[in-house]
Amino acid sequence: MFKIGDIFMGILPFTFPSTSDSNTIQRRQFVRLDVTLDTAIHPEHSEFTPFCALTEDISAGGASIRLLKGTAIQSVSQLYLWMALTMKSGEIHYLMLKSKVIRVTEKEHGNICCCTSNFLNLQKMIYRH
Repeated sequence: MFKIGDIFMGILPFTFPSTSDSNTIQRRQFVRLDVTLDTAIHPEHSEFTPFCALTEDISAGGASIRLLKGTAIQSVSQLYLWMALTMKSGEIHYLMLKSKVIRVTEKEHGNICCCTSNFLNLQKMIYRH
């Protein structure tokens, strides 16, 4: 212990383990990008009427989408996301991605909620491009 002014400070000896003795834990498989994309959301069967929304972020594994509260999307439902990707050249590429809704959470303010989804059949898409 040592004293700085009127405050006693404790020092804990801490040593870092060697790299062979430690494990790295990575929770995300893909990097997320904070990007707003126009997205058309279609049900897999006919659970709701298709509508348009905007993404909050996107990764190679899924997307987070802003929705109005009361939107008829349920967790664990499957849907198709049509995303418009605008290239620097001005050309627009449309992606149709089959997705599974992981959760729908309400924001604390306003009438917006957030839908988190995972892309399905991702390997087939990667090999196709």
